[in-house]
Amino acid sequence: MLITEHSKCLHNSSSGSGNSRRDRATTNNIMLHIICFGLLLVSVQAWMPDVRPDLQTKADKITASFFGNTTDYYKILDHNDDSILIGAKDVIYNISMRGLKENSRLVWNSSQADHELCTLKGKLEWDCHNYLRVYARLSDGQILLCGTNSYKPRCRHYTPVEQPADAVDGSSMRYELTRDVEAQGLCPYSPAHNSTYAFADGQLYSATVADFSGGDPLIYRENLNLRTEQYDLKQLNQPDFVGAIERNGYVLFFFRELSMEYMNFGKAVYSRVGRVCKNDRGGPYNHAKSWTSFLKARLNCSVPGEFPFYFDEIQAISPIVESGPHALIYAVFTTSANAIPGSAVCAYRVDDILAAFDGDFVSQKDSQSHWLPVEQQQVPKPRPGQCVEDSRTLASISVNFIKNHPLMDGAVPAVHGRPLLTKVNLHHRLTAIAVDPQVKALNGNHYDVIYSGTDDGKVTKFINMINSHQNGSTDRMRTVVISEMQVLPLGTPVREMVISSKKNTLVVVSDGRLVTVPLHHCSLIVDCLGCLSLQDPNCAWDLQTHECKNLAVGPHKFGTKSYLQSLNTTKKAAASLCPKTSADPVIVTMAPTQLEEAQKLHYASVNAQQPTAQPASNADQLPTGGGIDFALNDYIDENKIPQAAVDPERVMSYDPQKSNAAVNELHKASSSSMSLGYILFVVLIFLLGSGFGILIKMCNQNAHDASHHNHFDKHIQFKDINLLNPYTTTQKAANLDLEKDRSHECKNSTEHLEKELPCKTSTLTKVKRTYI
Repeated sequence: MLITEHSKCLHNSSSGSGNSRRDRATTNNIMLHIICFGLLLVSVQAWMPDVRPDLQTKADKITASFFGNTTDYYKILDHNDDSILIGAKDVIYNISMRGLKENSRLVWNSSQADHELCTLKGKLEWDCHNYLRVYARLSDGQILLCGTNSYKPRCRHYTPVEQPADAVDGSSMRYELTRDVEAQGLCPYSPAHNSTYAFADGQLYSATVADFSGGDPLIYRENLNLRTEQYDLKQLNQPDFVGAIERNGYVLFFFRELSMEYMNFGKAVYSRVGRVCKNDRGGPYNHAKSWTSFLKARLNCSVPGEFPFYFDEIQAISPIVESGPHALIYAVFTTSANAIPGSAVCAYRVDDILAAFDGDFVSQKDSQSHWLPVEQQQVPKPRPGQCVEDSRTLASISVNFIKNHPLMDGAVPAVHGRPLLTKVNLHHRLTAIAVDPQVKALNGNHYDVIYSGTDDGKVTKFINMINSHQNGSTDRMRTVVISEMQVLPLGTPVREMVISSKKNTLVVVSDGRLVTVPLHHCSLIVDCLGCLSLQDPNCAWDLQTHECKNLAVGPHKFGTKSYLQSLNTTKKAAASLCPKTSADPVIVTMAPTQLEEAQKLHYASVNAQQPTAQPASNADQLPTGGGIDFALNDYIDENKIPQAAVDPERVMSYDPQKSNAAVNELHKASSSSMSLGYILFVVLIFLLGSGFGILIKMCNQNAHDASHHNHFDKHIQFKDINLLNPYTTTQKAANLDLEKDRSHECKNSTEHLEKELPCKTSTLTKVKRTYI
């Protein structure tokens, strides 16, 4: 409809022209163009990003890098505060967190026969390698390692062997192969397949595919060979697995799949969470290899309203975060690939997830019917899907029911009933997430600091704050976007991220690169207001050193006046906390009359010392009013540290409204991808300027003879007036007459100069009176 109206506007504006009223038609055309472009601008801005970071850091602030090839398919297998294990093509790397230096590696190549067989099956050369995807530490000290092995997955058990003290390769341990087995159902065939796994109680639970073509997805446990039903679309329908966790005797799998309950209305992808019992041992008789406890429920991540807007495709999850009394799981969601690009971050309580599996089951009477909740009298007893001591003793009717009714009717609600962060951006989507849990602020409150990666190499840092209402109504959540970092080259997607709080390091992983960046960028802020308005719980303003410091490093005087921090407040409230200091603080108390007299002396001295200066603006005037305490140099902002005190390359730009710090490189990248809204805004301004120019020109032509002549019926030649020397002009007579004609408008006096300035006098007259 908007496009149709825009076409009508253009048609009307192009056809409206007359010979007798050309000027009026021209003006109407300009106004129609302005209205049309304004409507289009509003429609585009409705889908502009709804978050604005307070800090943007440059890419060269990366503290360390580890490079590989884009076909290495890096994957984080394990990590701690000292090192990180990365699975790659034919090798697993042990990399130090400090400097990303390689400590050691373990090489595992595919055999020549497996490599040749892979190429004969039609796969590319880079596909026919061994990509290491699964890693686990066994109870006996061994490690379990699984790889794609040229589309023929295998697993190996390695035993660590201590090296001699005189070893020269720098590694502290080496490994000895003890077992080599096939890994069908434990490891994906392709490194690009979305698979996941969890290792709990000495057992490996995997979610992947079990065939070469990827058409047999399954959730599998190794020791008892338990799996979901093969080719059963009610259980798994083309899933993409994104994560798995273990909690309270259950293993939870997070994935997205084609929705069976929506099949009569079209095709849609829904996000799911699946659950199995760790003590599930299979069912009786012919159900011995099937799960008796597999259930799944939908994850609801949507913007609430009369017609909710859903982010249906889950992309990544965080580990369980102990956030106060609740255990939370943070997840990244997006819209579908062919929809308006949108992303969101939602959080879920583990208790809410487990409670969803105690609700109603949902079923479909036939292929043409709607999916409806199952009546309670039709549910067998004991309730199917529960964890029992020995699942092999369950009745067949109970196992058959759970096989045909794995879906729950109720969806898992998000915390606060809405996303924690929403982004609608034409240039990127969210792909990964990491959480720095329970960061303590100066006020004693704890915040989960969330980092979300995008598919164009950015990392967004944000927190959520809750505003409690005194009348007992529902709390209101507020999202504070702290910073946005360009940590990878533009177009390089962020695959995974991990946090080391002790090292103050965020590790960002792409397909062929690792980089580390600081968790906090407090030092990039150079003034008190910028530090406080950033609202980072890790950053506080040091009143003694006048620096924005990171509270995560070193001891701090919590609860004292040595540090300032302002969270969950406005920028005006934050500015009131910053002290007003000056280089030479001379405090003077003056009455109103004394203040007015000092103001006159101030301007007189300025005019005497600077004869070529223009009259002072209102911004430079001293305060007026009652008895006021002020510093003589109060017009100088002494709250800011001089720019020479910091590295100019560290700060890209400073905006006092947003406290932004960024880099020239990021400016160039952003300018090349300027949004359509800003382009249309420039066009709109240009058309407005053109319209007013034409109108002014029309007015000038009609009134030219009446308004642009003096009493001698001659044009005033302003170009001949010398503003620096008013006594040398080419038309002295005309200028003197002009002064005489305007002498009745203002008093010729220098005693009240500040009162004469608003009068309508010529520039020449004001300059003369200033110097006289």
